[in-house]
Amino acid sequence: MTQAITEELTNLTQDLLWMSEADYPWQVVSYECSNITPEKLLEQSNLPSDTPVETVSIERFFAPALREQSWHNEEERATRDRYQQLFDFLNEQLNDLIVYRLGEVEIEAYVLGTVEDKTVGIKTTIVET
Repeated sequence: MTQAITEELTNLTQDLLWMSEADYPWQVVSYECSNITPEKLLEQSNLPSDTPVETVSIERFFAPALREQSWHNEEERATRDRYQQLFDFLNEQLNDLIVYRLGEVEIEAYVLGTVEDKTVGIKTTIVET
């Protein structure tokens, strides 16, 4: 089941960029435990243990990508639709969803949930100055 989820996440995020001051692609991540901690994420990301960690809800994190704007062109609407599909898939397939934001300015963002005894999700980099 986990493999099917990671394969579908790979498909859903292919060529999809997270818009910030620099646009970064998504990567699918999977950990062999169901209780990943901020400390373990920092270690996995090779970040110092004193790196700031913030958690936000998946709804709050994805809100800017899901908001429909009257000025959106066809390509922007298609991107919004892809983010809606990704958001829906994450909510349907994973439990205990949470978003971890590690760092400041150049932020590693992880959207993680659990399935069976694993933690699965996606990560990207966000630039906020």
